Amino acid sequence: MDIVIWTYIFGGATLFALIVGLFSVYNGRMTRREIERGDQRTHTLLERMNGHLEKMDGRLEKMNGRPESIDGRMEKLAEHMEQLALHMQDMDKRHTELLTRIAEKIR
Repeated sequence: MDIVIWTYIFGGATLFALIVGLFSVYNGRMTRREIERGDQRTHTLLERMNGHLEKMDGRLEKMNGRPESIDGRMEKLAEHMEQLALHMQDMDKRHTELLTRIAEKIR
């Protein structure tokens, strides 16, 4: 009876070791595949990002000549704002004069 129990124990341990061993090999292969897929996705993403960065660099280089034109536009805008301010002052004077005339006629 003693040997039968040890046979069951060693047989069960052997079966357990076989199952664990097979699943560990399977798990290792699946893990390796997932790592390779992740690495591939990372490389693809980095290539896409490099393409986007190159496009942005090109756009920035095109914009390097634009500050002068922007400065010119800003100067024109400042002139228009000055003219608008003068016009608003003139309108304010006219409005005040009209209100004064109306107030005098009412009295």
